[in-house]
Amino acid sequence: MSITNKTLTIVGATGRLAVPVIHRLLENGVQVKAVVRNLDKARELLPENVDIVYGNVEDVHSLKEAFQGTENIYIHLNTTSLNPELPFYPEREGVKNIVDAAQFNGVKQIMQIGGIESLRKDFAVEGVQLKTSLIRDQGMKYIKDSGIPYTFLFCSFFVDSFPLYIQDKLFAIIGDLKHPLYFTNTSILAKNIYNAIGNPNAYSQSFAVQGKEGMPFPEAAKRFVKVYDPEVTIESFPLAALKEMGMPSEEEAFMEHMMTFVEQLKEEPIAEKTWKELGEPEMGLEAFAQALKDNQI
Repeated sequence: MSITNKTLTIVGATGRLAVPVIHRLLENGVQVKAVVRNLDKARELLPENVDIVYGNVEDVHSLKEAFQGTENIYIHLNTTSLNPELPFYPEREGVKNIVDAAQFNGVKQIMQIGGIESLRKDFAVEGVQLKTSLIRDQGMKYIKDSGIPYTFLFCSFFVDSFPLYIQDKLFAIIGDLKHPLYFTNTSILAKNIYNAIGNPNAYSQSFAVQGKEGMPFPEAAKRFVKVYDPEVTIESFPLAALKEMGMPSEEEAFMEHMMTFVEQLKEEPIAEKTWKELGEPEMGLEAFAQALKDNQI
């Protein structure tokens, strides 16, 4: 374990991607405070040495209490609703409340995760923009306008999600995913977060979080399952197949929008600045697949 005096308060700490990031940060000696709505759930998911406190992004007063003593905040929120007219989004109005509470407590840095499409909208080669990212962008504007130094980490597609595509030994790929993506993982993200904490060179900066290899989704899936579970077969389905999967209508609409977006997402390698300042990726696709298989992630 590294010896460090770094501290980090995390909002959204019980999310699927946030939990492994927290484990990596703890291994490097970071003192982590998790601000959560459900204390019991957090105690089940997070290690004992995480300081778990109550805070609800809908209640700015609870955040003001939760952020006491906080210098650095990392926001890892997510939404799956496509309706921009909702009166409250965690990643929009919730972030505004986080900013207000951070200003109240004299926080020195706010970090937030985003999708790489928000950093480079031209990667969406057919002009389809992810609606959830557009909502997140509005929350990020609150952070930028606050005057608090920010660090935005705009991420490519996470290999961590690949096991979710596997059902009954079938890895189902939805849509015509032919363009290259520079797949990342939570090990890479955790390293970047660690090196950004309290780093003046990361203040008021945006960074791309990418792996070192670009490849189409089917190729990445093939390389992943070869390590993770060679008995898994891979099959591609058209977007129309979503209607046959029996999902609730709202979930089906979200998945159709998401995969329509990914079909036309064509990344380029743009992470050199990140590697120089926040560290290069150390774990590629196969190594990460092995770590998932061995329950090391």
